[in-house]
Amino acid sequence: MSDKKLTPNDLEWSDHVLSLLSDDEKIDGNPTTDGLRRIFEIALSCTVINSTSDVVQSPDPQNEKRATVVHNLAYALNNTKDGSPNYNEVRSVSGSADVYWGNCDKIYRNHPVAVAETRAEGRALRRALKLRKVVAAEEIAANVEDDVTGDSVGKISSNQISFIDVMSKRLNIDVIKLLSSMSLDKNIKTLTHDNAVSIIRELSKHQQNVEDISEDIKPYQENWKTG
Repeated sequence: MSDKKLTPNDLEWSDHVLSLLSDDEKIDGNPTTDGLRRIFEIALSCTVINSTSDVVQSPDPQNEKRATVVHNLAYALNNTKDGSPNYNEVRSVSGSADVYWGNCDKIYRNHPVAVAETRAEGRALRRALKLRKVVAAEEIAANVEDDVTGDSVGKISSNQISFIDVMSKRLNIDVIKLLSSMSLDKNIKTLTHDNAVSIIRELSKHQQNVEDISEDIKPYQENWKTG
């Protein structure tokens, strides 16, 4: 077996880099950003000379509390005769991440800037390492919450909204008119989980007696969700 030194151009490169990580630097086989940071200089035989993050969008109600961060990474190759950094051989790369309630685990959704910063750094490290078909552990959201505004407890969920839409379309019911008949706000996003349960219960009653559906709540309108 050849003992050749692997480079990013070799097919085995990604597996080689991942083998440098300890078990606690992987989550379900995906490398953590901390782990990639630790082995980065080892894998590329380089010295990091700059690693900074810039917040280019801060979270606020108008942007769904979305945070966007760009991480910039610069490093010098250690290819001089004595193995010290060669500052004539500097490489730079960047990674960006956009985080909001829809792509972030529930437990971290109140910290979008911190999550975006970690993801952006992970992407910069992956790009510099030229890893193929590898995603940093922090980029994976396994437990995403339905449509939230920061105080989502008890609010109507996106699954409920979708179900209401499907049932109303099937029954040819105008959702806005139905909400009005039930003395509910026509803006579906302001309603509660209990409101949604009541709406679905009402639609279920109509489904059992389709012939008795009043013309006052017909016909179905495609754009009802815009309020």
